[in-house]
Amino acid sequence: MLKFDKIVQVSFLGGQLVYLVTLFLFLALLFSIWKDNRSVLNPILLISFLIMSYFSVGSFFYERGFGVAHDILFGLGFIILPLIVFFSGIFLIYNGIILLKKEGKSKANLLSLLAGFGVVGFFLLIYIRIQYYQFFINSKLLNVLIVSISWSFLIFGVAFLGFMLYSMLYLFMPKGKQYDFIIIHGAGLLGGERVSPLLEKRILKAIEAYNVLDDKNVKLIVSGGQGPDEKISEAKAMADYIKNNTPLSNEAVLLEDKSTTTYENLLFAKALGETLKPHPRFLFVTNDYHVFRTSMFAKKIKMAGDGLGCKTASYYIPSAFIREFIAGVVYLKWLFVALYVPLVLLLLYSYFG
Repeated sequence: MLKFDKIVQVSFLGGQLVYLVTLFLFLALLFSIWKDNRSVLNPILLISFLIMSYFSVGSFFYERGFGVAHDILFGLGFIILPLIVFFSGIFLIYNGIILLKKEGKSKANLLSLLAGFGVVGFFLLIYIRIQYYQFFINSKLLNVLIVSISWSFLIFGVAFLGFMLYSMLYLFMPKGKQYDFIIIHGAGLLGGERVSPLLEKRILKAIEAYNVLDDKNVKLIVSGGQGPDEKISEAKAMADYIKNNTPLSNEAVLLEDKSTTTYENLLFAKALGETLKPHPRFLFVTNDYHVFRTSMFAKKIKMAGDGLGCKTASYYIPSAFIREFIAGVVYLKWLFVALYVPLVLLLLYSYFG
């Protein structure tokens, strides 16, 4: 009886700890967003809070004796969720084929297709591992390979989910009403000199934002250099489009025509703005999938302001988000390297422990 009481006590304390950790993560997330909603810490806190919330709800059901609800909850987590991930892989393959048909072959357009094959391939690997259990159990090298792949799938899958969810959440966060400059990020030109439909959406979104601002002294900064296959700079093409298709005066538009990357768009536009006004605030306009990563760069260069996204063709979004995530992983590469330390320690222990 004493042993059973100890088990109940440990279970109770474990449940309380789960609740406390969940509450701490929630408060930390709110504080971090309040302090700076562009922080790279926010997606980490968000996905950690959601995971702990799941276990908190499960613990609550268990403690209250709601056995059916508890079983359903964990069934969703350990059966339905893997099925969703598997069919997401199928969807990515389908989406990748559609993207290639509409946009043509390129390395960037292959991303969703390759990601889909990676997801489906992982599940196939796990199926083979279960079917040929005895064969794998006798091979340490194969087991190390399976564990390493599974660990990679887990950390990159969870990280991608956190990045995607917070990127979506960031789009709906309240924006300021006072800005000094609106930056329009450049994109590739049609025929080397004409604004593409994607770039046109950015321009129209920026003008929409300009029209609702009370201060009409706000300047638009069209930002983008001239690529090797372009006849004019992206900034010049955007300025020409605004001049020919909108009522805005030439004085309202400033050109930044030296940048070649998103980071340089922000860096050079910030420098241009600071020559005209001390401590300016910026609103940078790009596509919705691109806003949060752009905001990370803005934070890095200590730019005051917010990001605003315009809509993107639905078939293009999965590949675009994957590309943004890869860029985010590169940006935080040492964090992901650190996440492999527990795996290395576990493998060393399994061999020599």
